[in-house]
Amino acid sequence: MKVDNTFDKTDLLQHLSTAYGLPLQSITFFPEGEDSYGYVVASETGEKYFAKASTSVPSGRLQVAALLRHQCNISGIVAPLETQNGDLSVPWQNFRVSLFPFIEGKSRWDLWKVGKDFTDAELAQTAALLATIHGCTDAVASNNLTVATYDLPLRKELHMVLEAPRQIPPQNRYQKQLIEAITQHRSEILQTLERYDSLGRSASARQTPFVITHGDPTPGNLIIDAANRLHIIDWDGVCLGPPEKDLVSFTGERFEVVLENYLAERRNGAALHADIFGFYIYEWTLNEIRDYGTKILFKNSDTQQNEYDWESLQDYLPPDRKSMEDGIAAVRNTLGRYSLLPK
Repeated sequence: MKVDNTFDKTDLLQHLSTAYGLPLQSITFFPEGEDSYGYVVASETGEKYFAKASTSVPSGRLQVAALLRHQCNISGIVAPLETQNGDLSVPWQNFRVSLFPFIEGKSRWDLWKVGKDFTDAELAQTAALLATIHGCTDAVASNNLTVATYDLPLRKELHMVLEAPRQIPPQNRYQKQLIEAITQHRSEILQTLERYDSLGRSASARQTPFVITHGDPTPGNLIIDAANRLHIIDWDGVCLGPPEKDLVSFTGERFEVVLENYLAERRNGAALHADIFGFYIYEWTLNEIRDYGTKILFKNSDTQQNEYDWESLQDYLPPDRKSMEDGIAAVRNTLGRYSLLPK
């Protein structure tokens, strides 16, 4: 969750109105997300849009979302709108800002926060949507699209976090707490990294065909609207990768619901491997340590943001290796019931 930026939203609103040719009249900060700034924008005639300001989303990823929505005709894709010049984003200060349709509904994360969840039917919708996206790879694949590797993104940042106790004098209580935690759990983090790298070598040896993956179909990016239609938002992580990269978000007690419906939609079959699921299970934990650690140590200037990031990090320090290994074993058992294990 982000704390709002201090730039002038009135000027941003006018900038968007001009670029998109829309009579926009209000802009309200939307306190969700991690690396970008989101705003709900309303027009004079009542239409609502979602504006996203980011410094790190290449235009090619927005183009993939647009192609999936319009060329492949996947209605569940929430794709960026075009400006009057046909662009998918506009420059604003040091950001690129994109405008999307605003989806009125509840995300899976909204439901989780009140002790609820998607129904089996809604999970089935989700599985079918991901299978459809994966099946459109040949239609929209681009040479400009990032290709996943079985290696930790921004590995150097994780090592900077691990070296912080030796190199960084803490400037606030959150940095002090983090440095103490890293000192205490450094060996466990390194063991987790070693296991992750081993899983990566095993995953790479599989030579699984890559598909277009959303990259982050986590609860906050899945929305059910009032008509019970599913929408998937936030295409920052779209890339060519193994299908497990998307499906790992659903491993758990109802993984079988997702798997069954995913396989039914991908009629040509799909090769799925427990060690690739394991690779992404471990990657999630390491990325959270890297991401929140980097923010607290090197990026944050706001106490409220530090507090949120520190609280979020508590789920991953120390890394829960037993839980991760149990998760891999459960996935392996489920794949075995569907005869998806390698012969």
